[in-house]
Amino acid sequence: MARKACFKPLRTTGRVAEWAVNIPAKYSESGKRERQFFATKGEAQTLCDQITTKLENYGTQARLLTPAQSEQALHAFEKLAPHRVTLSEVVSDWVARRNAANSSISFEAAMDAFMEWGRRSPSYVRSIRQTRNRLTSLHGKLLNAITSADLTLALDSMPGSVRNFTLRILGGLFNFGIKRDYCAHNPCKKVDLAQRKISEIEIYTPREVAAILSAAEVHDPQILPFLAISFFCGIRRSEALRMNWSAIDLHENFVKLPAAITKTGRGRHVDISDNCHAWLSPHSKDEGPLAPCTTDVLRKRMATLKSVHKVRTIKHGPRHCFASYWLAKHGDINQLCRFLGHDDPETTFKHYAKVATKRDAEKFWAIEPKETSGKNVVEMRKAV
Repeated sequence: MARKACFKPLRTTGRVAEWAVNIPAKYSESGKRERQFFATKGEAQTLCDQITTKLENYGTQARLLTPAQSEQALHAFEKLAPHRVTLSEVVSDWVARRNAANSSISFEAAMDAFMEWGRRSPSYVRSIRQTRNRLTSLHGKLLNAITSADLTLALDSMPGSVRNFTLRILGGLFNFGIKRDYCAHNPCKKVDLAQRKISEIEIYTPREVAAILSAAEVHDPQILPFLAISFFCGIRRSEALRMNWSAIDLHENFVKLPAAITKTGRGRHVDISDNCHAWLSPHSKDEGPLAPCTTDVLRKRMATLKSVHKVRTIKHGPRHCFASYWLAKHGDINQLCRFLGHDDPETTFKHYAKVATKRDAEKFWAIEPKETSGKNVVEMRKAV
């Protein structure tokens, strides 16, 4: 018969605590040899009694295990031995992950909930939906079971710009899931963004801008205010689509963008130039949406207009034109940042400095409707 374990207090020397209890590794909760110190012998004896009672209880419980259970326990201890982890820790980890799985939801359900949460702009809702439909390899997986390796595999075939945009959407999804206990962590943090080549800002020439506006003046004058605000005030497309005429003050010559419609959630104002005033005045209203139709319809009307003016499409071209030509004419980078809603003048300057010349800037800010001036710096009719 195995000798019964015996624990007793030991007197120490040279320490403030005069009594100690030695606990062998196989009896300690940490699985490592321990020594605990006490000021009195009574406190040390209490611990000894507690350990002895616990061992006796374990012995009673062990006799209740079936042979199969005992064999499983032995195999478990053998497998865990090299990793220096206790069986209790492994079981606790498994139970935690199991509970997390039970509270999680599928990738598709999480994307749907993420899409419907809060006040999403139509463009952002569309982006979430496109991301959901694009990542078919993740369909059917629980959100908490998706790993960084799963994401890397799903993203690797995408172009760099699409990959980075998709990763930003997914980052928001997993942060949303963490707050609702759908997942425990955000695997996007372990996925690298694609390294993209820095490209130069592209802008329309004054003649191209005149061609676009001239075509709209003749073939679709309803969208002229939208184009004028985009080109000559640098308003983002998504912001201009949500703008109301009440935000435009043609007496004081400024546009006041409320925080509710801006990308950054902060209100700002932009001065209205003389030529922008000329484009807006004939269409001015006290109230009503600036854009005459929905986003999809406007996109079709812009495509129809392009078949007339034949000018290439530049992504964010109107906003880039405003920033580049305004900086070339005025040179005040801090004021430009306020108009654009930027926080970093250095980045803004790096993007837009010397993109446009002063000579072209003068032409750009002189583009007016045909009825306003028959002697435009840029002859719009020839451009059409």
